[in-house]
Amino acid sequence: MRLLVLLAVLLAGCLSELEEAALGGECGPRDLTPECCLKKNPGQWERCTGSSEMARAVGEASVLVKTTAVGMAGTMAAQAVHIGSTERRGVELATDLLKKVEEEIVRCVRRAEQEVNDYHFDGKSPTLRQCQEVKVGDRTTWAAYLGLFKHEMAWPCLREALDKLVTDKGYLLHARFYVDPKTGQWKHMTRDMMSQIVTHQGWSGLRGTIEPDIVLLDANGVVIHVYDLKFPCPENNGTQWDFYRDGRWKYWSQGDLYKTALQVTPRLVSPQRGVVQEMR
Repeated sequence: MRLLVLLAVLLAGCLSELEEAALGGECGPRDLTPECCLKKNPGQWERCTGSSEMARAVGEASVLVKTTAVGMAGTMAAQAVHIGSTERRGVELATDLLKKVEEEIVRCVRRAEQEVNDYHFDGKSPTLRQCQEVKVGDRTTWAAYLGLFKHEMAWPCLREALDKLVTDKGYLLHARFYVDPKTGQWKHMTRDMMSQIVTHQGWSGLRGTIEPDIVLLDANGVVIHVYDLKFPCPENNGTQWDFYRDGRWKYWSQGDLYKTALQVTPRLVSPQRGVVQEMR
């Protein structure tokens, strides 16, 4: 199985698969690097994935948000990213191009779903009972665990597809946005800024920020389309926006916050429903 090595794992100082094997741990040849870390440190998702959001999601036995900063080095564009305004509104992609982009997004999401299910469940979809069962530690459910790795499997496919359709300057994967304390306006967080925050404050320094899975940009770097991937477990759970349970955006839905922050209507994408056009 081809998975990206999590940058966050390296930042958190987690042991790699080879290091685990050298220490005689329980990790086997089929295990993945974060999985090995979780075996040694049950339930410590923030340490093993770098995601404080995932850590909170695991505590609620629900996939509220996806992993943080996976593959950050390769997907945060260096060019300036702008949020649209009345004076500078992003230009929509041509209808036929947008259709192709969304078809590719759905293809990658469905491929990730199938590959992870093949790996863990011999190609079958996990049942409600299986989704609710604890996978790692005392409370990490299969639902949370599978959501993380299905996102991971989708990134390489998405990057390859979007590079061909819109070039690497026309999109961002898992880009992060924050509220500028000086202006109160939402802004794109650069890779360097994120690295400095994590270095000095840890992953808790990113609380209050948002991280949509896919952001499409126009030629001037203005945000024009936003997508968030969902992998319901079980698959008939439906596709809907999650709600923040604590912090600055408590009681907000992800969709409403993304729309307010990025000034475009975000879309959900799931293996079962494809691109969901309505806000839910």
